Amino acid sequence: MLNDNLPALALFAFVTSVMPGPNNLMLLASCANFGSRASIPHLLGISSGVLILLVSVGLGLVERG
Repeated sequence: MLNDNLPALALFAFVTSVMPGPNNLMLLASCANFGSRASIPHLLGISSGVLILLVSVGLGLVERG
């Protein structure tokens, strides 16, 4: 990854982890209903989905040309 992309990636990671988006609210509801230990697979699924999204964009898979 180029160094000039690193601040944008850090800002994206910070905003998506702090803001209460749909994934965070679903995880909150899952923890409230089933407990934090039972919600770990849900957390891992969200984390892996974000990782796949970032890798896809980083590799340029969304670029049309």
